[in-house]
Amino acid sequence: MFYEKQAASDSMPQTASPSIGEVQQRIERLKQRGYDKIIGITISSGLSVTNTVFNHAATVSQDATVTIIDTKSIGIGAGLQAAFAEKCIRAGLDYDTVVKAVEDSVTQSHVYFYIPTLKYLRAGGRIGRVAGLVGTMLSIRPVISCDEQGIYYPVAKARTENKAVAKMIALALSHCESGTPFQIAVTQGANPELLNQVVHTLETKLPGQPILTGDVSPALGVHTGPGLVGMAVQVGALPH
Repeated sequence: MFYEKQAASDSMPQTASPSIGEVQQRIERLKQRGYDKIIGITISSGLSVTNTVFNHAATVSQDATVTIIDTKSIGIGAGLQAAFAEKCIRAGLDYDTVVKAVEDSVTQSHVYFYIPTLKYLRAGGRIGRVAGLVGTMLSIRPVISCDEQGIYYPVAKARTENKAVAKMIALALSHCESGTPFQIAVTQGANPELLNQVVHTLETKLPGQPILTGDVSPALGVHTGPGLVGMAVQVGALPH
């Protein structure tokens, strides 16, 4: 419903990061449940003030150790880091080891996405280093990623959607080396058909590998618009 309304409307919806008070309340709830060591995993600080808000809330928290990790990624790319953290915790690793493992994973992991138009990134002010492509979007289809600072940049260009998606898949697969533990996921914003095509390709390229899938939430869809298909690869082994 959100994407249908977005495509049909001339006005742009707005988003807002949580307040410090809201984050503090969540930390307090966890403390009330008996947790005294907490890890907060956020989307890129280069794309949102959310990471800054979480850090402020962490500094005023008492009677608990709170570490905030900047994934330098977005959406499903950040989500895979949370999933990896859960794996580490379930494996019985101590707090400092879990934090270090996720921080190391952030430096090795990647996110890529294809969107039919830069209209929404530009309108939402989240366009980063992709801005130089705006005037040429009629003739190219970019694949966008996040750089080391977590800022959007065009990592590949193509003349057609099929070629852009093929390049995105190739980039993601380049990080899926045999013997190196990884998780791979595909997400979509009002484009389930293209997501299914990507998943089918991955299943033929990575037989037996679980392919996680998800949807781009309206909070992120505000800035990407309908039609997005993205991929993320989380690379990192459980420490021994």
